Amino acid sequence: MSRLSDVQFSRFAEMEAAKLLTFGRPRGVLEVMLPMTDDERRDLEAHIKEQFRLSFAMQVKASYVLYRLARAARFQKSFVVRPERLIEDLFFYYFFGFMDLDTMAYRAPVFLVPSHVVHNEAVHQLRGGLLHYNFVASMDPKSKDRWRPYACEPSEVAGRVVKFLRAHEAHRRASLRHPVGSIIAQPGTIVVGRAA
Repeated sequence: MSRLSDVQFSRFAEMEAAKLLTFGRPRGVLEVMLPMTDDERRDLEAHIKEQFRLSFAMQVKASYVLYRLARAARFQKSFVVRPERLIEDLFFYYFFGFMDLDTMAYRAPVFLVPSHVVHNEAVHQLRGGLLHYNFVASMDPKSKDRWRPYACEPSEVAGRVVKFLRAHEAHRRASLRHPVGSIIAQPGTIVVGRAA
């Protein structure tokens, strides 16, 4: 019998993360899509239903092995990126999770981390023209490691994404109420907004 391939596992892990975004609380608020290409390192993209202006992109990094350090289990995921393909964007996050192959689901905690935080705080080095990253986080719920603020239950991932998108939509709307004068002064400019 052949083993589970890396391609099979990666695809399954992405689908499981999409399931969390769709069925997590609040249920069904997010529309989740799979990009047709992976040139921008996005595995999943989500937006709040019927609100197309803001989109949340996610790179899924999963493992089905935990490591032990003393008594605590540690999640570890290494990955390599060419420097020119490193994307730091307010709306681009990494999802790190341990996939339990017995239950065929992510085990708590999972980690939803902004891209700039991963790129700055995860252990990394440039070797042979490639950036080598190593994300290591404690699975202990009482841990106080640097990744604890980004840890949550798998069922909470959708809520965190919805909260993030709603906050940025509110900020965007507030900025539209007070347009910059220089924009309005341009001949032929029409400012259009949705009724509150």
